[in-house]
Amino acid sequence: MSSIRGKGFKKTEKASEALHKLKTYVNFEPSVEEVLLEEAYGRVLAEDVISKIDVPSFDKSAMDGYAVIAEDTYGASIFNPISLRIIGKNLIGEEPKFCLNHGEAVEVSTGAPIPKNANAVVLLEWTKKISDELIEVYHPIHPWENVTRVGDDLKQGEVILKRGVKLLPQDIGVLKVLGLEKVKVVKKPKIALISTGDELVESIKDLKPFKVIDVNKPILSGMIIEAGGEPLNFGLVKDDFNEIKMKVEEALKKTDMIILTGGTSVGEKDLVPDVINSLGSPGVISHGINIRPGGATCLGVINGKPIFGLSGYPVAAIIGFKLFVKPLIQMFLGSFEDLIVKIKVKMMRRVPSPPGVRSFIRVVVKKVGENYLAEPVSASGSGILSSIVKANAIVEVPEESEGIEEGEETEAYLFRAIEEEKTYEFK
Repeated sequence: MSSIRGKGFKKTEKASEALHKLKTYVNFEPSVEEVLLEEAYGRVLAEDVISKIDVPSFDKSAMDGYAVIAEDTYGASIFNPISLRIIGKNLIGEEPKFCLNHGEAVEVSTGAPIPKNANAVVLLEWTKKISDELIEVYHPIHPWENVTRVGDDLKQGEVILKRGVKLLPQDIGVLKVLGLEKVKVVKKPKIALISTGDELVESIKDLKPFKVIDVNKPILSGMIIEAGGEPLNFGLVKDDFNEIKMKVEEALKKTDMIILTGGTSVGEKDLVPDVINSLGSPGVISHGINIRPGGATCLGVINGKPIFGLSGYPVAAIIGFKLFVKPLIQMFLGSFEDLIVKIKVKMMRRVPSPPGVRSFIRVVVKKVGENYLAEPVSASGSGILSSIVKANAIVEVPEESEGIEEGEETEAYLFRAIEEEKTYEFK
């Protein structure tokens, strides 16, 4: 692809088409590592987990009450109580000591093993203790009612967790129950972060007139970690072709993916696309996406590794990451599904969008009565970082739409908690 600096984009393409094209060029070779359970939260399973045991390994009471032979309770009612003799008590964590005969009961606590021959537990509230040795039962129960049976929780030979699952805290607990101390997970993809621009400095200590603090790196580092990757900081680079090229060459040797921010548009200092093309085939495969913000996003591949040229403007970089980088991280890890929180909202004012462009609107979603309303953030340029901080959701306007009208219902993708207000009236 030849340079377009100073010329502008001849055409743009849909984000979905650009992502599909990128995936066809990429050649990932993820590896597997074994980690301790304590370190496994958020990691992606590299293989199915199959239970080698039954859990529980014994029949146990699901309620506080009396272990009985269910058939002994048939016909019991408030008007026809059935008397059973108490022969003892089983507590949780203790080996069962008794063997039931017809007409007998053993007091049990929740989680305690039920005695031999028992096949049900009658609830305490369905009984009356007449003496230390006698109860009356006022409710009939079915066999195995209020009993957790062997293997009810986890069965031997059952696939408990599938390959590609992102491990949650409860999953770690299940793995512990199964007797595992370590688990095989997909190794995190290493992702290089390179910020380009003569105007950039690392921190406020270095800030001088007309310079800008690099905020993209900490933002994208957090997003990489959240998505399951490992960010590697390759620092700041001036708007110099050779410097950028040397930094990318170094990153290609050490990482699985590369993200560059800045230098992706069509100005004289926008060198990233030319650098990517200089490093090998296929080079740049997409440049100019019909999204807003983030239209100057550049996607490339070198030696099977994806290279993302994201906007230097923070909001546009965030959108570019969500649309292109995150799906590639998921692809590397095994394509686990995200839990996306989205709700129906009504727009509080009209939002225009250019035809043929997929727009992402930062909004504040509020609950007013039984309705959820979305108010667009006033200052919403792609360089206005506060717009994504003040917002709690994103509303997407598809390519075929020219905007969303005031009061029109649409979907919002939440990333923060929702505020609640008392009333609102549309104009």
